[in-house]
Amino acid sequence: MMKKWIADIREKTKDMSRSQKIEYIRNYYWYHILISCVLLGLFVLLIWHIGWGREKTEFSCVIVNQKTDYGRDRGLAREFAAYAGLEEKKVSVDSDYQISYGDKKLEGVNESSYEKFFFNWSAGAADAMIMPESFYDYCILQGGVFTEDKIPIETTRLRDVFEEEEGDPVVLVFAADSRHKKACGLFLEYLCGKEE
Repeated sequence: MMKKWIADIREKTKDMSRSQKIEYIRNYYWYHILISCVLLGLFVLLIWHIGWGREKTEFSCVIVNQKTDYGRDRGLAREFAAYAGLEEKKVSVDSDYQISYGDKKLEGVNESSYEKFFFNWSAGAADAMIMPESFYDYCILQGGVFTEDKIPIETTRLRDVFEEEEGDPVVLVFAADSRHKKACGLFLEYLCGKEE
């Protein structure tokens, strides 16, 4: 197709000066040039995304039904990354999960956090989870599988960070299908080890 265009342009512009040729091409073939540039750009973007564009997370922690605090989340990610010897940008801590479930209805909460939580968990994008115990029980009823026991957050270095409702303690749990078992072990060690 390109050969046909080039031959057509050469035939139609053979008696034109250089500036006339440029003007002719600009007037009659601008959309061909635009489409070619867009396709080339998309091809380069695809190659970059496949080769270098995916940021691989080495550990992720989601915090459910607590105050959304990006500063606290970044601080926790930074401290844990330093402790575990991981790159900070490859550690994710996200508290943007406000979820209504069962009889627990939160004001001003839509279903997107619920969907985001279960989608990320099923996609392996949630290694550790900090949540109310009632939500932990709800997840089990929904078919969620965790490793071993739940750890009460009050027994960790985060005991003063999260608010608990009476009769519904906040717990730390790990997804059974986590792909980052070593990082999960280090996170547990970081939270339950001796404080400096």
